[in-house]
Amino acid sequence: MDELIRILKAEELTCVVLQKQRLYKEHANGILPILHLLDQGHLQGAQLVDKVIGKAAALLMVRGDVHQVHACVISSHALEIFQLYNIPVTYDEQVPYIINRTKTGMCPMEACVMDVNDPAAAQRLLNAKVKSMKAEQHA
Repeated sequence: MDELIRILKAEELTCVVLQKQRLYKEHANGILPILHLLDQGHLQGAQLVDKVIGKAAALLMVRGDVHQVHACVISSHALEIFQLYNIPVTYDEQVPYIINRTKTGMCPMEACVMDVNDPAAAQRLLNAKVKSMKAEQHA
């Protein structure tokens, strides 16, 4: 994990995944990289390092069957999910919740799954939320 953390910081990435000797690097913010990696099957059995992990990302990582996680910043809600599903997690900083990009409240993705602990249900809700947010941007 130390090498993955070093790569994340040195290359200014948002997410690094090591799965079966293959390295996946992501630059995009938010949960889109995790959704993409999940859809591609690149989370199963993987080690994952991410800059920011909220409950939404944690549930997607559980859905993808990651085996080990490190977060630079993790929300208390995400930490609870990893503990609930017995996924080893380390982190640099714990925060009560992930703040939205305008710093006016909770991240909409974390808020979307606040009352959900089932990874499959979370994936459905988050896919719908991403779709509706994209539609709002183009309206």
